[in-house]
Amino acid sequence: MSEVLAALRAHPLFAGVGEPALAEVASRALVRTLPRNALLFRRGERCHGLYIVLEGRIQVYRATRDGREQVLHVDGPGRAVAEVPLFDGGPYPASARALEDSRLLFLPRPAFQELYRRHPEIADAVIRDLGRRLRDLVALVETVTLRGVRARVAHALVELAEAEGALRPGGTFVVPRTQEELARQLATTRDGVARALAVLARAGIIRRRGRSVEILDVAALEAAAQAGGR
Repeated sequence: MSEVLAALRAHPLFAGVGEPALAEVASRALVRTLPRNALLFRRGERCHGLYIVLEGRIQVYRATRDGREQVLHVDGPGRAVAEVPLFDGGPYPASARALEDSRLLFLPRPAFQELYRRHPEIADAVIRDLGRRLRDLVALVETVTLRGVRARVAHALVELAEAEGALRPGGTFVVPRTQEELARQLATTRDGVARALAVLARAGIIRRRGRSVEILDVAALEAAAQAGGR
C-alpha cells in the first residue's frame, strides 16, 4: 500500500489530489509484474484500466501483416501507458510489451473515471500528456516519411544527446536501446541502423564504443539529421 501511494503521489496525473482520495485510489490499485518480452496488451483488445510504469520499460508498437513493427514510444518509470482508450471507450490502438522485467501499477477503468470526474485537474493532466504524445507522433511521422535511414539515425542521436545534455563536441551519452529496438522505432532494419552508424563514424561525426556514442562534429551530425537521402 505504501509503495502504491508513493507512486501515485509522484505521478503528475495525481499532483492535485488530496491524501484521502489517493488512499481510496491506492486501495483499488494493483501492482502487476511483467517479465521481459511479455505482452501487456494487444492492439484491438478492450481497455480495462490505467497502467503506470513503476520499474522497467514498456514498448508501445504496431505490427504490420508482414511481421514488421513500428515503435510508437517507450515508457519508463513514472509514465502512463496508452491512456486514450480510457476516454474514448475504444480498444487499444497499439500493442505493448515489456522490454525488460517490469512492474506496473494498474488502476481499473471505473475507479479512474470516477476519480477524474471528481477531480478535473486529473483530466487536465491527461490532456496535457496526450498533447505531448500527439506532438511526438507527428515528429515520428515526419522522421519516418521525410528522412532517409541515415538521417533518421542521425536525428535519433541528436535527440538522445540533447536529452542527456551531451549535444556538444566531445559530448558522450549511452544509447538506451539496442540496434534492433532503434530499428523498430525508426521503421528500418538492424542492418540499416548499423550501416548508418558506421557511415557517421567513418565521416568523423561520431565515435562509438558499444552503446556509448561520442559526438565529434555537432554541426555535421545536425546536418546529417536534416538530410533527405537514404
